[in-house]
Amino acid sequence: MHQHSRILLIEDDSGLALGICEYLRAQQIQIFHVADASGALAIAGDYDLILCDIMLPDGNGLNLLPQLQQRWSCPVLFLTALSSAEDQICGLEAGAADYLCKPIDPSLLLAKIRSCLRARQSQLQPQGQLALHDLVIDFSLNRALLAGKPLQLTSLEFDILCFFIARPGQIISRELLFQHLVGREYDGLDRAIDVRISRLRKHLEQLEVQGLSIVTVRGQGYLFNYLPAGQQE
Repeated sequence: MHQHSRILLIEDDSGLALGICEYLRAQQIQIFHVADASGALAIAGDYDLILCDIMLPDGNGLNLLPQLQQRWSCPVLFLTALSSAEDQICGLEAGAADYLCKPIDPSLLLAKIRSCLRARQSQLQPQGQLALHDLVIDFSLNRALLAGKPLQLTSLEFDILCFFIARPGQIISRELLFQHLVGREYDGLDRAIDVRISRLRKHLEQLEVQGLSIVTVRGQGYLFNYLPAGQQE
């Protein structure tokens, strides 16, 4: 499993949430808990997977799903007391990655989480390495290295950088980025990609990666390139 896996749990049952958090943290998984839909939409950060209860005090998880998918590109796994086939079909057809009925079996939950994360990684990442000068993506270790030193990136920043480093000097459309990272067609209105690339750009600036640029090409998309100081003319 990804060594930096971050999971968001949306669950109003505090006892169940505490049990899930303790179990997953013991498995070396970072998990963050909010109790309702408004808390989920207010929380910051990038996540590799969202666990979401369907019956929330301030809404329904099925109705919340499109908003979660707009903010994050990760899979959503529903937790629910609704065990009928119809309820499960509704969740899956709405776009959920999987479904788990209460009472929650911790080992089954862990297995489903691992399955979702493996599927996401195999979809997003090839094997081996990609290199642009001394900026290297190591897929076997799921990390980016600059002159041999690891860059501290979130999983989503890593995914975007992987996509860019494979296409240096090419204008990459929002449509292509959106389809790759979110997994559905771009509707022409969603600004999620712009926000995520802006965060990556600021993060790389904070890390003082000289010679690296992510340029917004108006009306077309993004242009990525990297040239170390010693190779700049």
